[in-house]
Amino acid sequence: MRTTFWAGVVGVCLACGLSGLGCGGDDDGATPVDSTGPAGGGGSGAASCSGLDTSALVSELSPAEVEQACKGYRRCSAEQMTVELMCRMQGVLGAAYGDDAGTNDAELQAKCSELVEGCMADPSQAEQLIEQAIADVEAEPCGQPTQCTATIAEIDACAVEMRGATRKVLPECSALTMAFYEQTDRGDTLLEGACGKLSLGCFPLFASLRDE
Repeated sequence: MRTTFWAGVVGVCLACGLSGLGCGGDDDGATPVDSTGPAGGGGSGAASCSGLDTSALVSELSPAEVEQACKGYRRCSAEQMTVELMCRMQGVLGAAYGDDAGTNDAELQAKCSELVEGCMADPSQAEQLIEQAIADVEAEPCGQPTQCTATIAEIDACAVEMRGATRKVLPECSALTMAFYEQTDRGDTLLEGACGKLSLGCFPLFASLRDE
């Protein structure tokens, strides 16, 4: 499989799903987040990835603070992209779209396991793909929030939900089925939680939104 293909896949995940990660513990979104508190696991005193006061209004941020917040969220997203996650991503996607793709549940699971095991045995390619994708995302200009009345705390709460949803999208190889690739509603539930409270104009602050 071509390195550029996998780098593109990781880049899309970073851009659309992982770009607003909290910097704290990996709770996979299982613990409800208090939108009035800081991001990254909900512990008292935890810092926002933005480096800003969590009570600050996005609409009142200076251009320098917007740039700081944007880069902070991107830094946190980079820290969350691990070799293990990358290898699982390769397994899940490669099982259906790579060479000798599976045509039924059993074949998908076997192919996924084979790819994940091979990736974990030699993680150098995964590490290179992560570095390339992160570099691509970080090279993009920071977006400018518009008509966003949210606080940094509310941005952080959405960011944590995005982290949990992104990780839960990828099943274990043993649970992989043909039906997984036919789902069309992944991510829709985000609009029912903290992210649903934000206007679209808030998202450029912490998530790179690509047209491709």
